Amino acid sequence: MKSSSPRGFTLIELMTSLLVLSILFLLGLPTYRQWIINSRIRTASESIQNGLRLARGEAAQRSTYVRFQLTSTSGADWTVCLASATATGCPAGSSSTLQSFVGANGTAGVLVGASTQVTDLAAGAAKSHVVSGGMPAGITFTALGRPSDYGNTSVVRIDVTDATPNSRRLVTTISAGGLVDMCDPQITFSANSPQGCR
Repeated sequence: MKSSSPRGFTLIELMTSLLVLSILFLLGLPTYRQWIINSRIRTASESIQNGLRLARGEAAQRSTYVRFQLTSTSGADWTVCLASATATGCPAGSSSTLQSFVGANGTAGVLVGASTQVTDLAAGAAKSHVVSGGMPAGITFTALGRPSDYGNTSVVRIDVTDATPNSRRLVTTISAGGLVDMCDPQITFSANSPQGCR
């Protein structure tokens, strides 16, 4: 009678397999980290766009002034509230607050910068983390859904990026008519790549 040999892995085969898997994991780790950072930047940008569109829609629907306000430079925190034509902020804890967003986990670590001017984005402008006018910074929409003080005190450009070198940057712009648009300044705008900045 013939005895059957034991089946399974030898210790050397198991160690070789673990070594190959470890090398593959280490090679993929930087790409995975960058993917996570890019996902946070995208989530923060989309959240800010949603807040701007909410403020514009509420202003038109309620036929009154509604303000979108960024409340932090280190996350996508924002508030939408009922306001006056000259409002420079949303009062904390007020009954006029329509919606607030605190980007705790999904947008933690992103840097948000805002400006009252839309600069030359496509020409590779430097990353802007400075909020002109300080925090809170925002924009007030009129009953027609347009910015009340476009280009003067109203924020018309919001940059979202990360402190990690070579991080993606997404830019949200608000037009004089109140339209909200997001673009990637690293991509040249064309018919084939409309996600680039104009």
